[in-house]
Amino acid sequence: MKKVSLRQKIKYWFDNLMSKGTLSRLLLLGIITLSVVLAGALASILMGGPDGTGVSSPGRSIWFTLMHAINTGVLAKEEGTVQYLLVMTIVTLTGIFITSFLIGTISTGIKDKITELQRGKSRVIEEGHTVIIGFDDNIVSILEELVMANENQQEAIAVIMAEEDKIKMEEFIKDRVPDLGNLRVVCRSGKPDNPNDLQVCSLESCKAVIVNISDDFMTVKAILLCRKILDDCGREDVSMVSTVRDREVLQPAKIAGGKRASILNFQKTIARLMVQSGRHPGMSEILSELLSFKGTEIYVEDNPEVYGFSLKELNLRLAHSTAIGMIRNGKHMLNCSEDTVFEPGDKLIKLALDDDKIILRDRAVIDESVFETEPDTYEEPHTLLVLGYTDMLHQILLEEDAYSAPGSRVILAAEPGKIDKDTIPAPEDLHNIQVDVRECNLFKRQELEKLVAEGPTSIMLMSDIELGSEEADERTLMLQLHLNDIASEIGVVIPLTIEMNHTRNQRLSQIMRATDFVVSRNITAKMMVQIAEQSYSKDILEDLLSEEGSTIYMKPVTRYIKPGLPVDFYTLRASADRYEEIAIGYKKYAEDGTFDIVVNPPGQTRESFDHNDDLIVIAKI
Repeated sequence: MKKVSLRQKIKYWFDNLMSKGTLSRLLLLGIITLSVVLAGALASILMGGPDGTGVSSPGRSIWFTLMHAINTGVLAKEEGTVQYLLVMTIVTLTGIFITSFLIGTISTGIKDKITELQRGKSRVIEEGHTVIIGFDDNIVSILEELVMANENQQEAIAVIMAEEDKIKMEEFIKDRVPDLGNLRVVCRSGKPDNPNDLQVCSLESCKAVIVNISDDFMTVKAILLCRKILDDCGREDVSMVSTVRDREVLQPAKIAGGKRASILNFQKTIARLMVQSGRHPGMSEILSELLSFKGTEIYVEDNPEVYGFSLKELNLRLAHSTAIGMIRNGKHMLNCSEDTVFEPGDKLIKLALDDDKIILRDRAVIDESVFETEPDTYEEPHTLLVLGYTDMLHQILLEEDAYSAPGSRVILAAEPGKIDKDTIPAPEDLHNIQVDVRECNLFKRQELEKLVAEGPTSIMLMSDIELGSEEADERTLMLQLHLNDIASEIGVVIPLTIEMNHTRNQRLSQIMRATDFVVSRNITAKMMVQIAEQSYSKDILEDLLSEEGSTIYMKPVTRYIKPGLPVDFYTLRASADRYEEIAIGYKKYAEDGTFDIVVNPPGQTRESFDHNDDLIVIAKI
């Protein structure tokens, strides 16, 4: 090995010292200044001071030498021997160099600090904040929900950490969410799988963590790391919530998060909602209302006034709320039987506009003369046309099979090469539907006309995940235009359920009167915030969306009351209870074919209904 010279060693040492930052540079300047001042003072003493008489003391010599080093104007007024003035000139010139370097070092240090702050690397000093890990278009819906959830708080804080630039994140939020209300948003830049970056978010003092990352594997890593940090600081009360797209990643994500994590299966949730919306237009609107912190919400209340009453009795005494279940011994029960009454320790699950404690009124008087009894309707075999391929296809087909009558058919049409046939369940796994795969150019009108000519009872438009969210919505709007025109030409009305990525594109689509919309990003954002703010809501929501237990249905209102007669909602509640169902709202059609969804109407609200209207109920399957 070649011998390293002293010069190379000094240069290497100097490089390392300079790389340590502003403090090390200031330290070096201090050492150089001290050395120059001491050397100048010593030379001055040896020369006998300014006039060579030797009168100057060591302290005085050091002081005057220091003044020459830091103030160039001192030299102009100095008098003394030539040797003394020469030494002071050298000291002054060295001082000019030191002062210039000092100013540059301080300026660079301040600039570096400002840049560091702009990059979002400083630690957050907050308490009771919500940490959001990940940044995409979904952040808009998450922040909007947090704003509504914290309207009654003096100040709420959301800390967002993502790999994006801090300034870009702040500008995006300012542009897309101009009114943050009482919510203050703090952005930090970092990697979700980097422990040092996550420490910046002060997880040890937060109230909840929302992992909003599109990459499932990165989601699992972030959950695992957050769990470790929270476990190390003993914060057992902090919950985590996230979604995963791939059903194969669901179990690893649950293992990574342990008991503190609520992991939502994106595919299962959205697929079930798409299938339900196809059968009952308006279902997504109902769920969006229940998930949002604006309007009717799901609350859990501990109120001794409900002890001794059943759900049926409570709903005949509640004017502005709807009782839908109870929590007993930590387990929730929806749509309890009439002989199940509230006992001390039980908590009420209710639908209400706010979380104020309920006030029980006198039992409502029910007019049973308007009751109608019709046999429950059963599913008929139908044909569903799915346009476009999605990675949720497997789950959609399983959900469709669970709710369909035997002999039903699903026509799956997508562009050539788009369909991964391995995602289609095996025939033995499907009991009620038969899948017919078609590869064609969906944007050729002739191809669409052939598909519509096969007489589908409903159509589902899926968003193409291989495209950007905006481009996918644009293609969906084009297909909707074609389908509406084709249906108009042949004189048919086919229920159309559309998956959209953005609510602003949904507004454009509404001009063309689609039957229903599922804005997947919006729905998942609402669910994550709902669970982050109220952890008990996860099991309740999953129950309401499941194919088992009690779930939300729309059933003809003529099954409950005679059409054309004004009735109050207390009467509808009482009539629904005959079928062991809980009435939570209604869907009322207008003359132009549009409909309004009303959830949790006041008990005294009187309306007249016709044969087209539906009652929204929670019923057991």
